[in-house]
Amino acid sequence: MKKFYIDYWSQKWIDQNHFPEQELACFKDGGTHVARDIGVAFSGGGTRSAACTLGQLKALHDLGLIDRVKYISAVSGGGWAAVPYSYAPNLETYFGRILDPDDVTRSICKNVLPSSFQKAITESPLVKNLVEGGINLRGDESFAYSLGQVFLKPYGLESPSRYFTFNEETMNQALEGFHGTVKPSFHQVREGAPFLILGATLLNEDGLSSDKKYHVEYTSYYSGVRVGHVDDDFWNQDDYFGGGYVTSCGYDCKGPYKTTSAGEQGKMLVKQAPVVGLDFTDERAFSLSDIVASTGAAPQEITSKLGFGALGFPEFNHIPLNVPDGENPVPEEYPHSDGGHLENLGIMPLLARNVSKVVVFVNTKKPFEPDTQNPIKSGINKSLKALFVPIDNLFKLSKFDTNVVFGNGRSELLNIIDQFTRQVEEEASSGEYVAQKALYATTQLTTIENRHYGIKAGHRVEVTWVYNCRSKEWENALGEQELAKTLAKKKRLIGNQDGLEDFPHYGTFFENLRGVVELTPLQTNLLINLSYWVTKKALAELANE
Repeated sequence: MKKFYIDYWSQKWIDQNHFPEQELACFKDGGTHVARDIGVAFSGGGTRSAACTLGQLKALHDLGLIDRVKYISAVSGGGWAAVPYSYAPNLETYFGRILDPDDVTRSICKNVLPSSFQKAITESPLVKNLVEGGINLRGDESFAYSLGQVFLKPYGLESPSRYFTFNEETMNQALEGFHGTVKPSFHQVREGAPFLILGATLLNEDGLSSDKKYHVEYTSYYSGVRVGHVDDDFWNQDDYFGGGYVTSCGYDCKGPYKTTSAGEQGKMLVKQAPVVGLDFTDERAFSLSDIVASTGAAPQEITSKLGFGALGFPEFNHIPLNVPDGENPVPEEYPHSDGGHLENLGIMPLLARNVSKVVVFVNTKKPFEPDTQNPIKSGINKSLKALFVPIDNLFKLSKFDTNVVFGNGRSELLNIIDQFTRQVEEEASSGEYVAQKALYATTQLTTIENRHYGIKAGHRVEVTWVYNCRSKEWENALGEQELAKTLAKKKRLIGNQDGLEDFPHYGTFFENLRGVVELTPLQTNLLINLSYWVTKKALAELANE
């Protein structure tokens, strides 16, 4: 494998001169992205979140808001939808058929259009493809192969031999590092699309403690762990992680064999990771399949802790940029797992970039359940709660406070809970809380310092939280009222509810017997159409600004 040069940006350089994309022409005066003022975050949640994300993206288009969106930040299932959205050349095919409620009937929703993203969600045989990848000796590329076949192949984006980039300018920068007449090929985002950021987690299994996790960002221009971390286990030599970004085509590479600058920004000579041992994978590029697999590799944390290794899930070489002066960075291969293992909403990259207006789509399986006697104990998505106050860790043995990022946390969380509570009513037939219209809250927040993610204190941001929840108004407007009655039934022991008893809070895994994450066409279409309608309601005021 030939060596090539890539750019790198240290955390110190970023802190002084902002993020690398701000040096691009489209982010400067007169550029297409400079006046955009919104960042949107799509949470994790498997195909449930992927379906919600599809409807929410279509609503952003129909509201005219997409042209104001500077950044899309996505995690896990949200990323499964956001990557093909960003790179697919034909959005009409990608969106498929999304309906207003009066057009929704059971018969229409039991079908999906060919090549639509609905089709990908309903036909996602991950285990079959994972086994096929293992049989073909794809090693730690097996899960990437599996997800690429499901979510990227319909749009011609699954190739393991093509890199990805943002636009013509960033592609030309990357190509400068490749010498010779044969140049690699790149996927570019669709013209005018927002800047894409996918969240993932680097699992540090070294040393006595095996639960160290570092936040990874894969963007359409650069990738890495921006914040520097040091593993200073007493019994082992210090290990270094993060400290900046490298051009995305240089992630999962060996090196550096040379650097052109000893400063905070420069170029380094690297090469693609070679085949090792019995791993016959032809890792020809760091591809879209790789990042889609990494952001959604939820089972990997468990397999790693049980000592089973990657089991086909992503392992990438990581070059630390925060090593002390005089020491050489030593790349090692580490598991790169689901973004939700640290921060499942995708808001942190937007706060780090000082976005002034943020929309967070909480595509959760957790219904909102108000506690009027003690509101702080209301049932609410734990990833949202963790941004404001420490939450119970696994088995309630300790507190998880890594994600606390907003000041006056308890009172601001109570503000969201109060707004939610005033929008829901308890349904007598099921005992479930249902939104009268759409469930959302708008808050004016100020960040506190969060060193783990490199968030600075004092950034004021308007955040609109759009929460996955049933809507009474949407159900009453459905073109088939028998369908609305079915949605109101919950956990009946007999009878056929077409798998809608959990709607819209489908499980992330094994919702149906048909597969690990596959939803039925009826489940998928109803969730997409609900999310589309709710988003238009929740963001109507923002669209009218």
